[in-house]
Amino acid sequence: MDLDAKIKIVCIGDSITEGFGLGDDPSVYYPSLLQEFLGDEVIVFNEGVTCSCVTMMEAEDGRTYGLPYVLQPEYDEALSIAGDIYVIMLGTNDAVDGMHDTEDIQDPYNNMISFEPLFETFYQYIIDGVRQASPNALIYLVTPVPVRNCIWRKHQEKYLLQIIPHIRALAEKNNLPLIDLHEEWSKMDPEELDALYQEDMLHPNASGAFLLASMIAYVIGNRSY
Repeated sequence: MDLDAKIKIVCIGDSITEGFGLGDDPSVYYPSLLQEFLGDEVIVFNEGVTCSCVTMMEAEDGRTYGLPYVLQPEYDEALSIAGDIYVIMLGTNDAVDGMHDTEDIQDPYNNMISFEPLFETFYQYIIDGVRQASPNALIYLVTPVPVRNCIWRKHQEKYLLQIIPHIRALAEKNNLPLIDLHEEWSKMDPEELDALYQEDMLHPNASGAFLLASMIAYVIGNRSY
């Protein structure tokens, strides 16, 4: 099939999308697995950026808080593809308080949960950007998988639980399909769930990436392109 005739699926996200910690073989990253599940009639683009967040705030000194996804070249690349389907999975790095791993020191430039009331505004900006670049695209919003007992203290499930309702609200507000991975993964037995994570207990391992991709592929594959 001609590449131009293929259905273009663009995966927007953070390190979980990019494939952090899974080694140098991209075939085990979730977007590549999504490609494998959905077959030759689609082409999947991985536009994930490790450490990226939804929030886009600038401090008085000109520095940005966190690593806003919309300021990264991958965001522009994602829009320029003019995809037929966009899968947006962001929010994990908005659910952090900037605390040092071992010392009681907080990095104010990484205290992203303090901007939680503005999360929907910035996420809506991403949705609107995709709609402007590709008006007929089908956009899926995906809730991030749970944060377990993460080795990085700034990442905590209690913060992600503050972010998740905003993603669900945005899906309803924009009449967009929601893939609620957080809810589905949270139903698992704790030991079974922990087995899907790398040692940092934040990023899915190869088995977790496989399950993540299969769940997204199931929803996309059972909906008209």
